[in-house]
Amino acid sequence: MRLSDELKISIVTAICILLLAIVSKNILSVHLDFISLYGPVWVYIAYIITKDNIRKSKLCCSALFWSLAIIVVTLAILLVYAIK
Repeated sequence: MRLSDELKISIVTAICILLLAIVSKNILSVHLDFISLYGPVWVYIAYIITKDNIRKSKLCCSALFWSLAIIVVTLAILLVYAIK
C-alpha cells in the first residue's frame, strides 16, 4: 500500500509535535507558547492551503521538501528555546 503525500507529511508533523513536547518538557524544562508548540502544524497548514497552487506550478511540491521544512522548523524552535 502506497501512502499519499498528505499522509506522509501529516505523520512527520505528528512526530515533530511529539518531539517538541517531550524535549521541551523533559530535557529543556521549558514551557512552549502556543505558536512555538504548534510550529510544525503551521507549516502543515501552509502546505494544505498552497498544495493545489504549488502542484500547478511544479514548484516545491514534493513531500520530501515539506517534510524537511517541518523538521527544520521543529529543530529551530528547539534551538531557540535551548539558547534562551
